[in-house]
Amino acid sequence: MNINQMISVVLFLGFLAASSVFAVSEDVEDQLLEKAIVESAITKEQKTAVGNYLRAVAHQKVQRAEELRELAKRSTGGKFLASNAQSQKYSKQAQSLERENARYQTILGNF
Repeated sequence: MNINQMISVVLFLGFLAASSVFAVSEDVEDQLLEKAIVESAITKEQKTAVGNYLRAVAHQKVQRAEELRELAKRSTGGKFLASNAQSQKYSKQAQSLERENARYQTILGNF
């Protein structure tokens, strides 16, 4: 390989590393961090702390889902289509939070 090809390859790899090709979504990042936290808990105290953290996060997600469901029921007083779209958005967010809560409960059950 000559120098020009080597420079081209290095620049290409640098571009790939800096671009969103290797980007990880926030959900996947959260799951990987939680997995690392759970797997790194060795002592009883560490496991208790991780369990408390997961319960607290799950509780927050349930509360936020309830808030979003209440917002979805509330009329904004605007046009019907815009109000309906906003209600659907809130409902989808609430469902997503409930799925995350279920995932936390599964982790806690296996922990």
